[in-house]
Amino acid sequence: MVDMQSMEDKLDYGGASTAQQTFAAMGAIGLLLGFVLATLNIGSIVQDSARSLVEPLMPIGAVLGWRLIALLFGLAAIVSMFRSGPGNMQVLLHEQRSMTLLHPVGFQKFVTFSSWTLLSNILYFASVSVASLLHISGTSVPFWLETMEIAMFAVACGSAFLTATIVRYIILPDLFASNRTSDHIFLYHEQAMHNLAAIFLAVEVVLVAPKLHPYLALFCVGMGLVYVCFAYIFAYRGGGYYVYSFIDPRLRYAPFTMLGLAFAIAVFFLGIFMASMIVQMNTWLGALLLAIWVSLIVQFRGPKPEDQSSS
Repeated sequence: MVDMQSMEDKLDYGGASTAQQTFAAMGAIGLLLGFVLATLNIGSIVQDSARSLVEPLMPIGAVLGWRLIALLFGLAAIVSMFRSGPGNMQVLLHEQRSMTLLHPVGFQKFVTFSSWTLLSNILYFASVSVASLLHISGTSVPFWLETMEIAMFAVACGSAFLTATIVRYIILPDLFASNRTSDHIFLYHEQAMHNLAAIFLAVEVVLVAPKLHPYLALFCVGMGLVYVCFAYIFAYRGGGYYVYSFIDPRLRYAPFTMLGLAFAIAVFFLGIFMASMIVQMNTWLGALLLAIWVSLIVQFRGPKPEDQSSS
């Protein structure tokens, strides 16, 4: 209770028009994004990148096997979310503007950004596996499928590496410093969202050496806007709460926070874009750099009891 009270004390609400300013900023960025996508030759960019996904650096048969394994791990995480029972979620109630602890079950667990990270990972490996099978059989891959796999790859990379970083350096330290239990955050499906998603995509980049374009980061900005829109609709018309307190559109700096989330996903994708370029030039160097990056953002267990008690 003390921990939630301290979080409430940090909430800095703006004036009556702050929410409208947040929505206006979202609309402006959405219109600008649509204009940029309309003026770009996004079709050729998508096809160029999609072709590299089915013509990987390593043998396509081996890469397809890897993709199916990654897909199965993701689907197993979905099953785990339903079978693991009630979760633990500190949320901000929309009307009361106060923090409370909820215990979501089933589909209620899919309101978090982490769960969207997992879903984008699954959608990528599912779509690219189908595209790989079509390519192996000599069948042309339809443009809609190419668009889906490329969009999901960009979104999955940006969100997975962003999620892992936030969990490792913000959420876990705060959790360990509090009196709350941390067992739930190391369940299998949580590990899949926070750790395995980034690991699988890093391996994918090394095996495939995809030909990416920086403009694909626009898909990441779009994903950020879509998630924020969902979060607002859910709070206003659905569940009545925000999974993340900082996302409340009525907070003083909400317009900047919202834009920061959308562009942060894009920034992390651009990191993957640069890593893929290094892999194309030197596979071993690219693999080493990705391994170092991943090792810095994943964490599979909490501190030892003696370390936690002495801190």
